[in-house]
Amino acid sequence: MSLTARQVSTAPTKDRPYKLADARGLYLYVGPTGLKSWRANYKNDAKQATRTYGRFPDVSLADARRLHADASDGAMLKVAPTFKEVMTQWLKVKLPTLSNDKHKGQVRGTLEEHALPKLGAMRVDAIKRADVVVVVRAVEAKGLIETAHRVAGRVCMVLNYAVDEGHIESHPAAGITRVITERKRQKPMASIDPALAPQLMAAIETYDEPVTRLGLHLMAHTFVRVGELRGMKWSELVKGDPIWVVPAERMKLRLPHVVPLSEETLRLLKELHAINGTSEYVLQSPLRPGHPISENTLLFALYRLGYRKQMTAHGFRALASTVLNGAGKHKDAIERQLAHKETDEVRAAYNRAEYLPERRELMGWWSSWLLAQRPKA
Repeated sequence: MSLTARQVSTAPTKDRPYKLADARGLYLYVGPTGLKSWRANYKNDAKQATRTYGRFPDVSLADARRLHADASDGAMLKVAPTFKEVMTQWLKVKLPTLSNDKHKGQVRGTLEEHALPKLGAMRVDAIKRADVVVVVRAVEAKGLIETAHRVAGRVCMVLNYAVDEGHIESHPAAGITRVITERKRQKPMASIDPALAPQLMAAIETYDEPVTRLGLHLMAHTFVRVGELRGMKWSELVKGDPIWVVPAERMKLRLPHVVPLSEETLRLLKELHAINGTSEYVLQSPLRPGHPISENTLLFALYRLGYRKQMTAHGFRALASTVLNGAGKHKDAIERQLAHKETDEVRAAYNRAEYLPERRELMGWWSSWLLAQRPKA
């Protein structure tokens, strides 16, 4: 059976890519991102290869059939772009999403230095797994294990982009990091044992500078990342609903993050509003009006309280995770609240408020647990 124009235009997006077959081997590839492209498989020196005819709706069903007929008759064959050409296009899309110029330079630099000499002139449909192995092992041979992993990841992302753009149907770089030495695991940020929480909460209460003291309590009750908290703005609090929405540009995964606010967290914010209510920032620096507290303000405060090498601001995330998991709380809700990486990239874009009722209960329970650690009057 042949496709109809309606079937093509209404083909739904699914979690995994799939094909809709037309006549004479032509098919519509539908990707999980919503991409629809016209393709056909053929034999090239006894090996299967893929022709691509362009994206729908730029290329209509009738256009795709005409192009496929021409290609089948030998009149035309769309040539896949080189790795360098695809990389250039991918960088145009990727770099604007990165947070600073240093990171942008690193992403471009690792590819230009390590991948282009071997892969740059190769057509993406001609790249073999062995070619990518040569690239990453050459970096590893220089003793640059972390760089080798980054190169592997970025080559894979460029080839993923080639798939999404319809240049190739699949690529050989998936899981390529297994051919190089495992990267060193970062030591976890220092965090106290939950049994020592009463002493910590009591120590925080003695800190004499109010913005920092309240900031430490706010960090404990929300257990967000330090950069997310220090950049917190009054405008990010949702009117009529006790939630704080951290914008995508301050999140590690570049997705907005919802933080339900417990009654105690709201009380802390009320105290901070009395101090910094006229400022843009909730945690405005006492030393630099118009700016948030510095990166190390909360960390150094913990040092002054005697917690060097015992507790960090980031350590509140580990403390919360340990206690909440130990209490048998909803595991998926905990992971969402920690804003950890979603293993399913398709679902990741939709999980901003997933499990929100469970997360509201979770954050209320966590605040109650922290308050119970304070010394009795």
